[in-house]
Amino acid sequence: MDGEVDIYKHLTWLKRGNHRAALNNETCQERLTRLESDRECLVLQVSVLTDQVEAQGEKIRDLEACLEEHHLKLSSTEEMLQQELLSRTALESQKLDLMAEISSLKIKLAGLEKDHRECDELQKSENLLQELRSLKSKVDELEDEKIQYEQKLHATKVKK
Repeated sequence: MDGEVDIYKHLTWLKRGNHRAALNNETCQERLTRLESDRECLVLQVSVLTDQVEAQGEKIRDLEACLEEHHLKLSSTEEMLQQELLSRTALESQKLDLMAEISSLKIKLAGLEKDHRECDELQKSENLLQELRSLKSKVDELEDEKIQYEQKLHATKVKK
């Protein structure tokens, strides 16, 4: 922009100079010399402006490359977030399934405990006791598994 102002000023000066030359009865040789000098000045100004345009073009290309790189990083981050959400949803579903199974087993366990208390026969009591221990072991295992899923779920929340 400064170059354009300089060119405008120079052209204005040239017009005044040409007008004065006619008024002062300058010789053609003097005018020609001055015009050649002015032309060299203008060529220099055009060269400077060309260099400035090239530098600005390079800056624009650099900025466009940075912008493209940031777009790629953003896309990658969004994809990772989507995968994390899918993983978290799967863990939530597994947790709910385990909680439902634990509830079902606890109900069954409570029923077996009641049957055991009401049972008068020793053999029946021993069989029920064995089944009760097995179910309790299964409940303990499932509770341990539930705790592991909760820890994994908690770990995914901490990552965010």
